[in-house]
Amino acid sequence: MKKELIRFLLFTCIVTLFLGVCFTSADFFAIPVAGVKDFLVVAAQWAMVMVALFLLCVGLASFRGLFAIGLPLLTLASATLAWFRWTLNATLTPMILDAALENDWRTSGDLISVGLVGGLFLSLWVAGGLVYYRWRKITLRRPLLPFVCGVVGLVGLMQVFALRRPISERIPFTLYFSTVRYWQEKQIAQEERIDLTAGAHCEEEELTVVVVLGESVRPDHLGLNGYSRNTTPRLAKEEALVSFPAIYTEQTYTNRSIPHLLTRADSSDYERAYTEQSFISLFRACDYYTVWLANQEAANTYVYFMNECDSLFHVNIDKSSYVFDRWVDGDLLPLLDEALRVERPRKLIVLHTIGSHWWYNSHFTDDYAQFQPIVKSKVISSCTQEEMINSYDNTILYTDYFLSEVINRLRDRKAVLLYQSDHGEALGEEGVWLHAAETPYTHQAAGFVWLSPAYEQAHPSRLAILRGNASRPYRTDYLFHSVLDAGGIQSPYFDASLSVWRSNEGI
Repeated sequence: MKKELIRFLLFTCIVTLFLGVCFTSADFFAIPVAGVKDFLVVAAQWAMVMVALFLLCVGLASFRGLFAIGLPLLTLASATLAWFRWTLNATLTPMILDAALENDWRTSGDLISVGLVGGLFLSLWVAGGLVYYRWRKITLRRPLLPFVCGVVGLVGLMQVFALRRPISERIPFTLYFSTVRYWQEKQIAQEERIDLTAGAHCEEEELTVVVVLGESVRPDHLGLNGYSRNTTPRLAKEEALVSFPAIYTEQTYTNRSIPHLLTRADSSDYERAYTEQSFISLFRACDYYTVWLANQEAANTYVYFMNECDSLFHVNIDKSSYVFDRWVDGDLLPLLDEALRVERPRKLIVLHTIGSHWWYNSHFTDDYAQFQPIVKSKVISSCTQEEMINSYDNTILYTDYFLSEVINRLRDRKAVLLYQSDHGEALGEEGVWLHAAETPYTHQAAGFVWLSPAYEQAHPSRLAILRGNASRPYRTDYLFHSVLDAGGIQSPYFDASLSVWRSNEGI
């Protein structure tokens, strides 16, 4: 019995190495590293995924029939995912699944190539040999025991919070988890939520309201707000732009902060973020054309709001936190042009940007790599604080370019733009980096408002009021009410005391 089990486990190791080396490694080849230490860190991450894959293979190989069906299917899926990772550096996301299911077969068929078919054939040939060997050479008198151990071990491993995402985002596990997320998002988008549209009406006949949801931008790194580096040279030239450097966000990571920004949720009732509709529904009720332009993948916490819009468009649908090539907000501009061409007098356009998310180097082009040296490794401990701040500031410089391009497209319209970052970013203060951590810097979120000449002419007192409120401390609760106010929407749910457009006298 012992010899039989050892032989089975050795065979399972070979199957694991086949899948791991040929397919899972595709998710690791492009990770930026600098030196042997970083390579060993990445190798340790790969090894952890191999542990999960080994447990999966133990369960799969326990029964001959299950293995004969499961391994070829797993190989087919893994080889397909690895092909697109190697050739396009594309990873599977719920957005790709949605696009594949929405497209006709002819469009999806364009991705099939001779290389892909050849790779699949070779992979299935190896899988077939392993199935044959398992069927003829490996005997297990008690297959239920390794099956249970493999399944329980894998499920237990996935319960470890620190390991769940790194494993679930890698081949082959991403196939299951991306599919689950896709169906969850579809169900959430169809939820019934509290309708706030009763009594809403609009005073504007023609207006374009643009809301830009920023990412990880802290106000003290904007030249607009007195930062020593001129990270906002274009925005600084806009006379009708007012920055609000004292905005506090309660939530320090995107999945929690975006629902807070879009709804009436506040510190006294955060559940509104998950039970009520957002300001988007009020705009639709007032005959605004509403569109969401996304440069980030959806999340369960805010996919409902994306689907509140009349239209929803994505760019970079193959990108995730585990892809390290170019991923910039400038890719949203063609979609913005299309949205602006829609023949509706009232428009609400929401742009969800990638902004200054880590890995920073992906989010600016070479033309904006002004501050040097920049980071060279994905392993933060191998980067100096100077490199981290330089790369981060380059993302701000690129964001300045992107937002100026958005403004240029609105300049000749009656339009208003509200920019609000979802949270801030820690840049090494007290040894803390990035976000989703409790530091003063992650709770600071950059925000500003810009008015077009036509909007300023229609509302001559508003720019002065904005300037008068610029130094006033706000929480991100302000955005829901300020966007309604910007769009001329009156509603029983509007709170004038939270709007940046209202004088702070008597509030």
